[in-house]
Amino acid sequence: MNRSTFLRVATGAVAATVGVALLAACGGEEAADGAKPSATADGAKADTATPDSATPDSATPDSAKAAFTVTHVGGPTTVLEVAGLRILLDPTFDAPKKYKSGLEKIQAPAVGADGIGAVDAVLLSHDQHDDNLDDKGRELLGKVPVVLSTPGAHKRLGDHVTGMKAWATRELTTSAGSLTVTAVPALHGPDGVDRGADGEVTGFVLSGKGVPTTYISGDNASVKVAKEVGDRVRKEIGPIDTAVLFAGAARTPAILDNAPLTLTSKNAALVAKGLDPRKVVPVHTDSWNIYSEDLASLVKAFREQGIDGKLVDLAPDGAEKDLS
Repeated sequence: MNRSTFLRVATGAVAATVGVALLAACGGEEAADGAKPSATADGAKADTATPDSATPDSATPDSAKAAFTVTHVGGPTTVLEVAGLRILLDPTFDAPKKYKSGLEKIQAPAVGADGIGAVDAVLLSHDQHDDNLDDKGRELLGKVPVVLSTPGAHKRLGDHVTGMKAWATRELTTSAGSLTVTAVPALHGPDGVDRGADGEVTGFVLSGKGVPTTYISGDNASVKVAKEVGDRVRKEIGPIDTAVLFAGAARTPAILDNAPLTLTSKNAALVAKGLDPRKVVPVHTDSWNIYSEDLASLVKAFREQGIDGKLVDLAPDGAEKDLS
């Protein structure tokens, strides 16, 4: 997808208007079609959230509805198009700047928030850190029908955000079918470390009939946790087709003595080798000053494991890549 494609007018496969989108939000208010998505923080049971893209559009060809694509905007910020939905991961759209937290954005996003186009759902690994949710990303959340994240994010950001405990599910219904989003464990630091509320993060798994099962690691640094997720997903859902891995070995001297808070390149390769997906989408290696390893080191690590052929070439250029 080139940048002009991002500026397309929303069709029936995406949200019709911001006003209708807000009605369908996970804020506990009744959705436009009568569905009542949950905005609770416990995530104890599955329920259905229906983005505006569920409105049938006979003019939309089946081939478009079946698209499975990825677009990297920068840092962790990525658009997945699957099951007729456009899903945005960890929105960061600020221009380069320094933050009070000490983080610094050093590269502009390939596409701005005003050019990203309609979004049906945001999957937010966590809200505590600027490199996963910056100022313009926060502004965007209120315009998106469904926002799924951690229980802590629900408390901090409000009822528009649904907090999900590990292994809770939400069903997103579209004109092309349905997509199940499962929250899965993630560890924002080395094995054995408990960072409390500051380290609360989640990963996600996307699945459903005719949907390529997709693992989204979020800010997970643990090979062990990723393996446990993979083992359970294979047992309960099936093989993982695609893995979106947040890498970059994020580090800051103020936390855990500069230990990696996301996957190192070596560990990302080990995760990919263990999960054995058909495709690996690498993100979270650019645009911020706390990432200590880049995409080149990731490619090198994958090559050393003999699995570099799984990698999707995903420079943060705003170009759509086909994953089918």
